[in-house]
Amino acid sequence: MKVYVSPLRRQPAGFAKRAANCFGFGFAILLFCTCALGQGPIENDHSHAAQPYGAFGPQLITPNALRAPAKARRAVDKAAAAMANQQAREAERQLARALELYPDYAVALTLRAIWKMNADRSDSIQDLERAIHVDPQYGVSYAVLASIYNDDQRYDDAIPLIQRALQLLPAAWPVHYEMARALCGNHQSLEALREVTEAERRVSADKEAHANSIAAVHYLRGILLMDQRDFAEATREFGISINTQPQGPLAAISTRMVARPESGETR
Repeated sequence: MKVYVSPLRRQPAGFAKRAANCFGFGFAILLFCTCALGQGPIENDHSHAAQPYGAFGPQLITPNALRAPAKARRAVDKAAAAMANQQAREAERQLARALELYPDYAVALTLRAIWKMNADRSDSIQDLERAIHVDPQYGVSYAVLASIYNDDQRYDDAIPLIQRALQLLPAAWPVHYEMARALCGNHQSLEALREVTEAERRVSADKEAHANSIAAVHYLRGILLMDQRDFAEATREFGISINTQPQGPLAAISTRMVARPESGETR
């Protein structure tokens, strides 16, 4: 399974809608690239839930996670590693094992939802809704579901989920990024700019953030700055996006933006 999904898969009409959909599946990509589910190698029975780890910052262990059998936690860790290495069969096998041992395991349900996002969105949504139901304190499930809704331009559905994710994961820069996407899609450019600026501030401190994700944050901020007609600062953001990932899908678009900053054209 590919870790990165091209942002060019959709060409929605309108400047703000194009910006909000510039990085399809951005949140899932981040999870793959940084192991951001808060799971480190199993060193003791609850190490994955207790570690302040990844792009989401510290996460309190939930009762749902505490109830997970050790074998189920190990299976989830193995599944995450397999996903990072694009080992499809092993990932599926380990996720099936984890959920066989503990059907209400929110972390496993969320990871399976991410794994299936490209192939079966409806199943992913069901897994995420189930994860939220069985563990309403696990913030990642809210954030991933909101990302799917952002991709589908369901911004009004995404915003309440992101607000809850921000309550549970206040240090998570990806959640601020998803809020910026949702607000941008709702044509709230100034509010979106504040959120993506906060995401950019926080991502600069995340040493594990993947280059594709960093490039997307700077690209979205550039788009929103152009909407405010701050072309000089927007050009700087596009330049950072290009330099961060010169061969990435956003590089060509950013280059065109730099070449024609006042037009807002990408073609």
